[in-house]
Amino acid sequence: MTIALVQTDLPKAYRPDLEISEENAHKLGKVFWRLVDVWQLSLTDQALLLGVKYHATKLKEWRKKQVIPQDPDKFRRVGHMAGIHKNLRILFPYNRQAVYGFMQQKQASLFNDKTPLDIIREGGPINSYINLAAIRRRLDQIRT
Repeated sequence: MTIALVQTDLPKAYRPDLEISEENAHKLGKVFWRLVDVWQLSLTDQALLLGVKYHATKLKEWRKKQVIPQDPDKFRRVGHMAGIHKNLRILFPYNRQAVYGFMQQKQASLFNDKTPLDIIREGGPINSYINLAAIRRRLDQIRT
């Protein structure tokens, strides 16, 4: 499966003044559900990355509608996920396996032989946002 994120998929996703609207929740929802598919994330990990309590029925409902909750925190989380994906596509332009497998592969030089998902899980529900943002910042630093 190939995922291509274009500028219009992320309406001002990196700006703090992102309008919280149904339309943007749908656009970012499409991005979120594509990413969790290519990264092959479990429902538990999907909830953790989205910053919501695990509730399989609710997650499946959002997936079906291709939306995320209309919440600034959720919008920023998806923005960080898209930033991670963008960085990986730039760093590994010809290696889809490296891009799509990154979240579940041990990263010896980056994260002391832990996977990015391990780092996020260690933070638990409270610090998952901070750890997600830290992973994105780390990749931003490597890319520049």
